[in-house]
Formats: sequence, C-alpha cells, structure tokens
Amino acid sequence: MTEQGAFYDAIKNNSNLQLLKYMFDKTDKSLFLSGWTKLILAYFVSFALSFTVGIFFINVLKTAPETLFEVSTKRLSYAFPLFQTGTELGFDEGILLFIWNSMGSLITISFLYTASFFNPRNISLFPQNIRKAFCGKRRMKLFCFLPGCQKIEEEPLRRVYVWLLVPWLGMILLGSESGLTVSTSSYIFGSYFIGFVSLIPHGIIEIPTIALAGAVTFSAHLLIKEKARGNMTSEIFEDIERYKNEIPLQKIILIVILCLFFAGLVEGHLTQKLFDALL
Repeated sequence: MTEQGAFYDAIKNNSNLQLLKYMFDKTDKSLFLSGWTKLILAYFVSFALSFTVGIFFINVLKTAPETLFEVSTKRLSYAFPLFQTGTELGFDEGILLFIWNSMGSLITISFLYTASFFNPRNISLFPQNIRKAFCGKRRMKLFCFLPGCQKIEEEPLRRVYVWLLVPWLGMILLGSESGLTVSTSSYIFGSYFIGFVSLIPHGIIEIPTIALAGAVTFSAHLLIKEKARGNMTSEIFEDIERYKNEIPLQKIILIVILCLFFAGLVEGHLTQKLFDALL
C-alpha cells in the first residue's frame, strides 16, 4: 500500500491508533499517545471540577448564573466582533470557526519549534533579539507554582519546561470554561441536559483534535520532564531538537486541519439546529 493510501485508509477507518501508527514510523508512539491522552484527561477533569464549582456558586453562594456565564465566555467574547464582521461579509460561520480553531492549533504546535529560542548557547543566532528576551535570567516567579518548576535551578530549563507545558494549561482553561458554561445551563436554558448535549456534536471531534495539536508540544514536555529536574541543560535541548526533527509535522497538520474543518461545519450548523430543537 502506498503512503497516501495508508493515510486515507486510516482516515476512512476513523481509528486513532491507526492514525498514530501511520504518522509515527520512527518517533516514540507511546510518548505522543501519552501526551494526547493526558491533554484530553486534563480537559475532562477541569470540566468536571469547574462544573461542580459553578453549581456550588449558584446554589450555595447565590451567584447569578448570568455572571458565571459571562466569566466562562469572556475569552471568546474578544473574538465575537471578528465573527460578526465575517458573517456580515458573507463568510460561513462554520468556516470562521474552522479558521479560528486552526490558528489556535497551529500556534500551539509552533511552541515546540520555538523552544530552541531558550537555549543560551544559541543566543547569538537569528533572531537574536527574540532569543535574548527568551533567555532572560530573571526568575519566573509567576510560574514557580507549576508542577516540577521549583526543582529546576537553571532558568533556561525552567522557561522551556513551562513553554512546553502551555498546551496542558490551555486544555485546563478550555475545560474550565466549558464546565462553567454548562453549570449555568439549567438556569439560563432550563436544563443541564441542553448544556451537555450542545457540546457533543463538535466536542467529540474538536476536543480530541485540539489535544492532538497540543500533543506535538506537550509530548516534548514529557520527554524532558525528568532531565529538567536534574538540570541537564545541553542534553535537554539536544533531545528537544531530535524530537522536533522526528515529529511527522505535515501529516499531523493535515489531520488537524481536516478534523477542525469538519468540526467547524458541525458547530456552525448542526449544533445550532440541535440547540434550537431542544429549546
């Protein structure tokens, strides 16, 4: 079977493990799969916790559901003017959602490919000003509370350690926003069921796909996790460079783009129709 045939066969059979097997001929599949599953788990755990916290605030602390809903959608509210402008210009809402999610996923993937900017040995390379900013010596006090940071003495290692952890933090934020939104659904829309069901059509595609993009970067974090605590600076940056070269980037981006395109169309059309039918 040709390489192109193997790819389309993996897509056709909709097998996550088959997709991973196709993409990773040389790279450690278990490391990438571990990163992917940990990101999905982070989403659902943060979703459950924020959902519980939302119910507690509404029922016990008597917080207005509208207030929590506004908090949970605050980050997305900055994109609303862009979506409104796009729809006024005649763009399909599903396409706009696809572009928005694709940009976020590609930025997340880029974190692995900019991790080398933290290497103090390459500070004189292009782009020099950016590398100098990344390789600052001031201790990152804001992120010292993150798991494992306090044991890292070398500042460049601490910074790249946090940098590669960003997808995990992003999935926690995404899960927290979703959980808070659903916790208000009983009061705003009359049923928790509506809140959960409204997330299903695009969520079963979008969340795993965003996690797949994030796993490109987060799996590198898992790769260097133990060595970072041992402050093995040169060896860690060599490992990141090797892992970066082994990642089948084009294949991953193609799968992410295709899945997000489908998820955008589902969210822009099917989800809204389902939501209207339930109200």
